Amino acid sequence: MTESVVASMRKPSEVYRKQMIEAKRRMRTIDRILAARKPLSGDLAADHELGFIQLRKIVELMTFSCIVADEERYQRARELDAVANKRDKGDYASDWNAGDILSKLVKISSHALPKPLGAMEIQSDGVKHFSEAKAKATHGRLIEIYKIAGGFAHAPNPFKPGVVDQERRKQDKAKTVLQKELAYLKSILWEHVKIGLPWTPGADPLEVAAGERAWLVWFGDKNSNDIKFLQADAIPQSTL
Repeated sequence: MTESVVASMRKPSEVYRKQMIEAKRRMRTIDRILAARKPLSGDLAADHELGFIQLRKIVELMTFSCIVADEERYQRARELDAVANKRDKGDYASDWNAGDILSKLVKISSHALPKPLGAMEIQSDGVKHFSEAKAKATHGRLIEIYKIAGGFAHAPNPFKPGVVDQERRKQDKAKTVLQKELAYLKSILWEHVKIGLPWTPGADPLEVAAGERAWLVWFGDKNSNDIKFLQADAIPQSTL
């Protein structure tokens, strides 16, 4: 593999595109689990657990993808975390907990999360305008899904009082919860834009800046893992 090919694969836009393809693939896995007349694994509880693992991974994929558009900002913010807290190594490449990462991302950019797109309208001057979608991506809601999915995917402590009844009630509502959380993730990812901010190395990673580039994503055909991906750059104010 040539250096140019490797460099292309590591381009932020290409990394983001591949992450979104993987997220869609896992959504389709959950869809198959939910649509099956009989448990695909032969065990309904195991099917649901597999679905929640996919759900958790989708949140993780989306979270790491959010870093991609503002990687240098996030890296610097984590380095400063290490300065403020000696117990924090500040190594952003070692971060793994989606909940913690999401909480940090919203501090460095008001555009940290993907923004769901509404219908596209072509204006008289040829400009393509997207209306605002009803769905909203919030780090609080995503952290909630991440924790819910973990609760279904992990084995319960058998010594916890009332654990048998709690597990039975949890399994009774598993499919409904899985459907609800998947529908939310689809509503914010199926058609969305991810905005990146300009940043000068060495500057304060929390400084406010206007969006400079955007990645537009359409998941499209629900029966395919393919997605449509478009990269757009902001028009400099001097040319307006």
